[in-house]
Formats: sequence, C-alpha cells, structure tokens
Amino acid sequence: MRKNGDGLAVEAFFAVPLQSGAQCMVEGIKKIIPVDSLLIVVSERSVLAFDRSGHYICNFGQRGNGEGEYIKVSTAYWDKSTRTLRVIDGIRNRALVYAQNGKLLDTLFFPPATFSLLGTAESLGRHRLFCANYIYNDQNVVMSDFDMSKEEGEPVYRFPGQTDNTQEYTGRHPFALSGNEIACVLPFDNRIYVYSTEDMSLQPRMEVLTRQSVLAEEQLVEIEDYGINRYAEELSRGVFVGFTDIFETSGHYLLGFSNLYYAVADKVAGRVKRYGYGVDKENVDCLPLVNILSTDNDDYLIGYENAFDLKSWRFADSIQDRHLRVMERAVSTMAEEDNPCLFFYKLKR
Repeated sequence: MRKNGDGLAVEAFFAVPLQSGAQCMVEGIKKIIPVDSLLIVVSERSVLAFDRSGHYICNFGQRGNGEGEYIKVSTAYWDKSTRTLRVIDGIRNRALVYAQNGKLLDTLFFPPATFSLLGTAESLGRHRLFCANYIYNDQNVVMSDFDMSKEEGEPVYRFPGQTDNTQEYTGRHPFALSGNEIACVLPFDNRIYVYSTEDMSLQPRMEVLTRQSVLAEEQLVEIEDYGINRYAEELSRGVFVGFTDIFETSGHYLLGFSNLYYAVADKVAGRVKRYGYGVDKENVDCLPLVNILSTDNDDYLIGYENAFDLKSWRFADSIQDRHLRVMERAVSTMAEEDNPCLFFYKLKR
C-alpha cells in the first residue's frame, strides 16, 4: 500500500482556509455541499455558508427548540428542484427548509422515529430522498429510497447481519449521486454497485480485486455484533472489510475506508491503486488527500483538515511538488485556533 499521496496524479489543487470568528466557528465537519458560489459546511451543531474564498456568508438556523432551530443536524442536502437547503433534525423528526440566503421558508413534520437512524441523504427530485442509514440491532436497512410526500421508504439494501444493541454507521459517504445513477459501497464487499433511480434496482458495476478473503452471504448473516470492533477483528484475520465511502468524478471513483486507507479507481482502465490515509506529520513531502467529503461540478474532490492538526505538520525542507507548496503556504497563514482549511483536488484523467 502506497503512502498517502505518493505518486497520485493531481492536475490542479487549491486551498481555502475558512474565515474564523465567533459567529462562524465550525466543529466536526460531517458534510460539504457546493452550491453555486457557496460552500455549505455541515456539522451536528451548525450549518454555515462560506464563499469560494472562505469568507463567511450566513448560517442556516441554529441549535435550539425554537422556530427554524434544530437539536441535532442528522444531515442536510440541497434540493435542486426548489433551490432550497433542507436540514433534517432526526431527534425532532422534521426537515427545515431554507433559502440560499439562510432565510427559513418552511418546516416539514414527520412521524416519530422517521429519521432516527438517518446518516446522510441526497435529493432524487420529486420528493424522493436516497438515504444511508445506521444499523441498530436487526433494523438493518443500510440504504433506502424515501418518499417525503408518502412518509415511507423502500429498502435498497439490507445488511444480512445485525448489531449487538448498538447503533452503528456504515460510512460517512457510502454513496455518490451522478445523474440518474447512484454509485454505492456496501459493508465487507469488494464491489461498486449502481442504483438506478428510474427502475429502483441495485446492480454491481465494478469489482476491486483483492488477495484478502471476502465474506460470503452466509458469513454476513452470522454477524451479530456489527461495528468498529468487528471490523478490527475481521481486518486482523486478513478479511477484506470493504469501503465506507465513495466519491465519483468524471474519470475516477475514490473509495475510502474510514481514516485507514483509500483507493483510486480509474473508471476507464479499471485500475485501482490503494493508499494509506495517514500522514507522516514529521515529514510531509508529497500532497496528501485528507478527509475527502465531497465533489463539485468542476470535478474537484473536496476535503478538509482542522487547523490544530495542520499546524503540527512539518513540511519537507525542499518541496518539489507545486501543489504541496500551495498547501504549505495556506497552512502558514493559519493559527491553531482557526477554522478548518478546505482542500480541492482535481485528479488527472
């Protein structure tokens, strides 16, 4: 396995340090939503908009029990058909609808427990949401096609096993929306699947070859303690544990497993290269991919790193990579207590 960024062909790169201030501090980024000239940054505590230079623009609601407020941000997504941002509060089972300038337009109410296991979601149009869900005991619908108007969902994939009385996620970003298709990764699986939004079918698209053993269906059924400890146990036994995240550009799939490793799959040639996600903080001598959370319409992968962590990095004395120099200059302008820095990577085709 290659070290992070070693030999990775990056065509273009730029960094965007986010503005810091009492009204716009970000904690624990869980999603980045590019919308026109905005970058909407989602955490459990806040939803904030910055421009493409990192300047704070507005917030979408705030924590609380009042109108336009939320207790917990389960996820947020951009609805292209109405050009609104929808913030889902899974505790209060409601969707808050905001205009692009942060103004509250509407609040949609749902029955109890509708979104209690929701991890992330994207709009499919016509009131439909594609959802990735947590697993809790035998409630194992990992992915679903949810109809907001009917307040019900159709299972897309059920994990054969279950958890041991814990709520466990299957990935921060286990699917990627592209047109009328959604690329998906599933627990302990070495294939990329595609879900058709038109005929609502899930089919394998591409296989990632591995020398590790892959668990069969009957072995997955026997899992009664799904979670991070079971992943660690299977990994130590030499089992292929699959991927938790997938991002799609015009030429590649980026597949990630938590913060351990990622793989870049060439969609045309079918080649897959694997990299460790860790960064040698004592000698950063090649451009690393960090915490990828999104893509944009210009074919960039978007990641981030916290300022405190970045300030602990020691960049190599002699940097040959011009993209790494851009990263170093951005980090040099930051203080440890600042907001995170966003990084944009365009891979060569």
